[in-house]
Amino acid sequence: MSQQPVLGTIHHFCICISDYKKSVEFYDSFLPKLGYKMIRNNDIYSSWVNQSLGQFVITKPKEEYKDIQHTRYAVGYHHLAWNATSKEEVDKFYEFLVEKNYKILDAPKDYNYAPVYYAVFWEDPDGFKLELCYVPFPYESENKQE
Repeated sequence: MSQQPVLGTIHHFCICISDYKKSVEFYDSFLPKLGYKMIRNNDIYSSWVNQSLGQFVITKPKEEYKDIQHTRYAVGYHHLAWNATSKEEVDKFYEFLVEKNYKILDAPKDYNYAPVYYAVFWEDPDGFKLELCYVPFPYESENKQE
C-alpha cells in the first residue's frame, strides 16, 4: 500500500554539484546512515529517498554555469540540517565524519537556537554546509516574535 503525500512536506531537495562522481560517493557514504535509500543513479542525477524528507537529489549543472562556485552567504542555499534522535547519535555520526576525513566546520556541541539544540556541521565537496542536529520537539524559540 502506498503512502499518500502530506500537504506542506518536502517532496525533494536538489543541488547542483561540480564533480558528479565525487559527490555521489560522498553523499552515498552517509545518506544510508540517515535512513535514505538510493533510487536513481544515472549520468544526469542521483536520488536518495527517505519518507520524512522525500528525495535528496544531486545533479550536474548546466554547462554555462559549471565554473560558478557556491557562496554560502550569498542569496540562495545556506545549509541543510537533518534530525538525529539523540546527542549520542550526533556524536557517533561525528566520529564517522572524522574517520572519512570530511571537512568539519563545527564539532558537536550545544547551541542556543532552542532549549535543546546539539549539532555537528560539515561540508560537502562543493562547500555546501550540512548539519546533523538533535532538537527534541515540541519546542519554542526563546527569540519568538509576537
